Amino acid sequence: MSRRNRFLIKFFAILFVLISVFLEMDILNIQFLEGYKYWMSILGFGLLLIVSK
Repeated sequence: MSRRNRFLIKFFAILFVLISVFLEMDILNIQFLEGYKYWMSILGFGLLLIVSK
């Protein structure tokens, strides 16, 4: 896996976790993502686990 691909996957993983945390803290109010908070955090941590060396 190239360095650029690792960077992009890490970026999206951190973005998924931040969005789920901000939804939980009521900083973001995006109604259609409320049901997916748990799965976005699981996906983010899973992506970080995949790209870690």
